[in-house]
Amino acid sequence: MTREEALQSFLDRNGWGEATRRMLAADASFRTYERLWRGEERAVLMNAPSPENPAQFVFIDRLLAAAGARVPGIMATDFENGFVLLEDLGDDTFARLLNRGADGADLYRQAVEALIQMQKNVVLPSEGIPAYDTEKMLFEVSLLPDWFGKYVVPGGLSDEARAAFMAIWEPLIARIQAMPKTLVLLDFHVDNLMITADKKCGLLDFQDGRIGPVLYDLMSLIEDDRRPVDAAIQAEAMRLYFSARPELDTPENREVAAIVALQRHTKVAGIFVRLCARDGKNRYLQMLPFVWQRIESHLDNPLFQAYREWIEKYIPVAVRRAVPVLEKQA
Repeated sequence: MTREEALQSFLDRNGWGEATRRMLAADASFRTYERLWRGEERAVLMNAPSPENPAQFVFIDRLLAAAGARVPGIMATDFENGFVLLEDLGDDTFARLLNRGADGADLYRQAVEALIQMQKNVVLPSEGIPAYDTEKMLFEVSLLPDWFGKYVVPGGLSDEARAAFMAIWEPLIARIQAMPKTLVLLDFHVDNLMITADKKCGLLDFQDGRIGPVLYDLMSLIEDDRRPVDAAIQAEAMRLYFSARPELDTPENREVAAIVALQRHTKVAGIFVRLCARDGKNRYLQMLPFVWQRIESHLDNPLFQAYREWIEKYIPVAVRRAVPVLEKQA
């Protein structure tokens, strides 16, 4: 049976075999999404071929729903073939609303309130969600020398440069790992947040969630690698969050928040190149100069002096400012 035949069989079994189908979205993974119409009813089809793991999406979806978060309802599953039929939450992502002129302060407030509610109410399972641990974070930052360094930096980076880079990040990540832990969605930003028909803040794209540092999702939101966030909105988000979580408002956590943000920006610089070089998703290269702006915005912090010196030595300014054109593929 072909994949399309298996998909049609799944839809037939669940009463959507005659539905009108239209491609809705593809993301940075191998998943695709289609919107289905059956008269006045709508649904979303997740098509998640191997190595994607739709069972993990459903597991975390149900965990979040139990915590009171607004997530898509699960209508039907076929984990063997990688199909999930989901409630359709609509089209009003925060990113689209902001592009249409919506009140950014209000949207970011809703996002922070949804994050606070999730973190306060979620019951972490004893198993089933991997740890966002030192090994994982070190692997993520290594994507910068291994992908940006290899495919964008003229002449590449030496083994010595890579070793120096990793030595800089080891103590920084150790401080991140000392932070209190919670469920981290990893991609908590305006592209994955929605205003639903019932006027809730809906959550999307959380299947890669891990147990990790409590401030990770907050920094992902307010230091978005795809769009600028007004400084006043960033400050208000921090104020709102720490007002609701005063036990976390310590000098150490506020300082480590900057490390969390820089770790994310660093890994994203590598991921965006990998998405192009390995997966042929060239649109992500357009975002790289902004990612480097994000990285550089932290480098006056004395915490990152060694990282600043490494960047100045190995990543030319012109390379950081330009949209790269890759001369080879992975």
